Amino acid sequence: MGMDNPKIYRLPLDKYDEPFRLDKFNDLFKMEKKDSTKKEPINPPIVMNIEKAMDRLEQIGPSFGSQYLLSVLQKGDKTTVLYVSDHAEGKPSLWKSTIEPFEAIKTEKINGADAGGIDIAEGGDKILLLFNGTIAKLNIDANKVDPIATSFVFRRNLAGEFTQIFEEAWAQVEQNFYDEKFHGIDWAKTKSTYQAYLPFVNNRADLRILLNDMLGELNSSHQGFSSNGTEEAIRLTSSTMETGIVFENEKPFTVKYVLSKSNADKKSINVQAGDVLLKVNDEVVDTKIDRNYYFTKPSLDREIKLQFNRGGQVVDVNVHPQRTIAGNLQDEWIANNQKMVDVKSNNRIAYHCMKDMGEGELEKFLIDMTQDFYQKDALILDLRYNTGGNVHDEVLKFLSQKTYLRWKYREGKLTPQSNFAPSDKPIVLLTNEQSLSDAEMTASGFKSLKLGKIIGTGTYRWIIFTSGTGFVDGSFVRLPSWGCFNICANEL
Repeated sequence: MGMDNPKIYRLPLDKYDEPFRLDKFNDLFKMEKKDSTKKEPINPPIVMNIEKAMDRLEQIGPSFGSQYLLSVLQKGDKTTVLYVSDHAEGKPSLWKSTIEPFEAIKTEKINGADAGGIDIAEGGDKILLLFNGTIAKLNIDANKVDPIATSFVFRRNLAGEFTQIFEEAWAQVEQNFYDEKFHGIDWAKTKSTYQAYLPFVNNRADLRILLNDMLGELNSSHQGFSSNGTEEAIRLTSSTMETGIVFENEKPFTVKYVLSKSNADKKSINVQAGDVLLKVNDEVVDTKIDRNYYFTKPSLDREIKLQFNRGGQVVDVNVHPQRTIAGNLQDEWIANNQKMVDVKSNNRIAYHCMKDMGEGELEKFLIDMTQDFYQKDALILDLRYNTGGNVHDEVLKFLSQKTYLRWKYREGKLTPQSNFAPSDKPIVLLTNEQSLSDAEMTASGFKSLKLGKIIGTGTYRWIIFTSGTGFVDGSFVRLPSWGCFNICANEL
């Protein structure tokens, strides 16, 4: 998942004090002796005091959002730190923080450089930036960029490009694959085998097949090669306009119900079970063809007009369509599970389902645990259909908490410390074959820590922590770089 809200710091080499104004004032009256002899400049050695060095860290830039260092410019006593930050309205842009003696650090935005990915090139007194496909000159004093108009004829050699991408993709895996034995195959020989097919690669689709077949020889999860080029751009697109209205399977134009929290689940939208669809955007539907025909367009409409027959009465409604209802269907499944647990346990057992192991689901987990679980006698944590992420450590640390003492105010009730002690109560973890990636890490840790019972089917064992690298043409290869093992050193 990467670093959460990274910051920029500087580290003084020693315990330096701030300059004194009095010293600066006295320097104004110093008489310097002129020396006409030429002397070679002396560069003193760089010495660092490593004792408690991390205590000297100083944060540069905003405390909010994420900051990514671009460059540090030094001119006399003035230091300018260039970085990309999203602290303003969540939009990544180029910013600078200026550090000068006797002045507070000043942070300012560089106007005209709104982008998350910015490349920089420095030469002499010029600084050039590349972002959003535009080359621009940085005017650092004016806090702006000046776009540079360029014109150049570039003829691409796709055969040469594909060969280069093949070489780089193989090399990246060779250097970064988590298993130095490459799952028992000869990776160099595998390269030679597939390299022989390069002369027959006619287009980018062939390249994708070739590289993915080669990567498939490793028999590993969390890998793959993707590539898209303008030469294969498809201009014909379609979009399904979901409404949140669920129809009967046997009667595909008759409403079964409205999905909770969908765009049709609004006070102003009057759709009921049993309503029969008559028109979509004033077009009479033909019940002999697929209903989805009327809800599929080249692009997503802002609004859609529907007409229903309700027992002989015509009902018109307007809906803002949505691209997918997958999330709504999963929410419905989770809500039904919650109701079943509440009924069968008489509200004594807490139920929580994590859709993935991301920061958003972690926050929901912690809120649910601290608002509901502490009042219940047991917990069912559902990781079925969990798509992974990287928050297993936070989840397991919370579940591992036990009561180690109690305290109370005078005449009050004894309460535990830690404030929340999930491990004092029975916990069951649910998994299935689609509990993927970090869900498998969580299950393995849950078992090792003996936090409770795991119930369900075996997983696909798709657990490798991955990075990736991009290439000059925009292609990308995933790199399964970190193997995952249980405490007995057995590969998960």
